[in-house]
Amino acid sequence: MTSRKRRQLPDWLAMCKVQKSDTENEVLDSAASVNNKAGNSVHKDENSIQISSTSAQGGPGTKMSKFDNTVSKCNSKEERQCLAAAEFQKRMDDFLPEMLFTGTLTYSSHKNDCNALCEEIESSVTGELNFLGFDMEWPVTYRQGQQDPTAVVQLCTGPERCYLFHLSTMQCIPPQLNRLLKNSNIKKVGVGIESDLWKLERDFDIQVQPIIKNSMVDLALFANSVLKTSENWSLDGLTRHLFKQKINKTPEIRKSDWSRYPLSEAQKKYAATDAYVSYEIYQRLLNLHKN
Repeated sequence: MTSRKRRQLPDWLAMCKVQKSDTENEVLDSAASVNNKAGNSVHKDENSIQISSTSAQGGPGTKMSKFDNTVSKCNSKEERQCLAAAEFQKRMDDFLPEMLFTGTLTYSSHKNDCNALCEEIESSVTGELNFLGFDMEWPVTYRQGQQDPTAVVQLCTGPERCYLFHLSTMQCIPPQLNRLLKNSNIKKVGVGIESDLWKLERDFDIQVQPIIKNSMVDLALFANSVLKTSENWSLDGLTRHLFKQKINKTPEIRKSDWSRYPLSEAQKKYAATDAYVSYEIYQRLLNLHKN
């Protein structure tokens, strides 16, 4: 019986090297567990990390993957290496640990309750940590030129506490929430926060120009200033870059009906985590800026 000739791994994947670190080792261990179940193998040595799949080691009749075909069209070895390194990083990112809010979550759906909680927030946010992680949610609509009103506003005062205000059930911005948002002594921080605030003005009777002028920090712009970059940062992108973690962006939750009362536990955790991550990103960038 003649033995079947096994195709070797392409050189562009074999040469994809990354610097060894504790974080990458933890990620690789997770990747190995998953890949072994799927029939793949993960190899590690002192100088390089190499991922190979059973399809890449198949016989002559094995079909090339879409990525293999893309790489094969590169004109130079350098292009193949760059493309392979980017693909390798993307696959490694899939195994990053998830960043989650694990503190106390306060969910408010009544005006009076919201007013009391906002007074509590104003009195507690003082000193150097005079900022709030900010985010908003609303139902996704597929009607062209139309957008559903803001349903939820999330505020995070730190790792221990996040507040969710379900505006859909209040049908307004309660006075104390309006006052808190306009408080120039308390910064509101988030990614794409200016467009969120303008949407809040369109949806409710609130003037956001004072907020944008006096107490708003767009984390994407601040990150470029601190990190000396010119990236179009997303919340998840900054989380991966600064913390080597990822956040949950499952479409089933992100595109769910945020106007329906009450919010599910999955929705609450998703919303609180976004505000919490914004808080942590700003604090990390402040520390980097000081140093």
